[in-house]
Amino acid sequence: LMLRSTRYAAFVVAAAWVLLATTDAQARYRGDFNLFVGQAWLKRGDWAPVDQQPELGLMLNFGEERAPIHFVLDAFVSTDEVSRSAPTGSRRLKGTSHEFAIGVRKVWDQAATRPHLGAGATAIGLSQELDGPFGLVTNEDRAYGAWVDLGVSWRLASHLNLGIEARYSYALATLGSGSSGREVAAGGIHLGLLVGYGW
Repeated sequence: LMLRSTRYAAFVVAAAWVLLATTDAQARYRGDFNLFVGQAWLKRGDWAPVDQQPELGLMLNFGEERAPIHFVLDAFVSTDEVSRSAPTGSRRLKGTSHEFAIGVRKVWDQAATRPHLGAGATAIGLSQELDGPFGLVTNEDRAYGAWVDLGVSWRLASHLNLGIEARYSYALATLGSGSSGREVAAGGIHLGLLVGYGW
């Protein structure tokens, strides 16, 4: 799962590199490439006690200089792990989520202050690991849904971005199989800080 997340992140980085490598990119395009550092809140009824997960992300939006809307490629990964005492010993529960999102984002360029609002589609991969009585139990699934976000960043020193991001994503996935399978909400509320490069 972490390998797939790394591939998604690498894809976002590669897309940004291709754009920035264009000799006249800054003359023809405007955009932002930001690191997101924050937390994801998953649905408590489906994910407790690992429903609050530290999260990292990469957010890329770009568009032609005169275009009012930017194209978006975002990737996020979050995970949390807890241990609980049980009659047979300590048991570990780990939950991991990764998202790859595409869509559009409107960025209002008001001098140094730049509010933004976006929406689009997302693919969410989920993994749950539990130390059961007969060994490690792993359940995984992938779901497709939608996302919306809003936030604001400040353009400092020509190209440095500092900002805040609020995001909500949603999809339905199934963890487990057969009679033990259960439907869970994927995605959730994402809040964090942004730092990155703008052009």
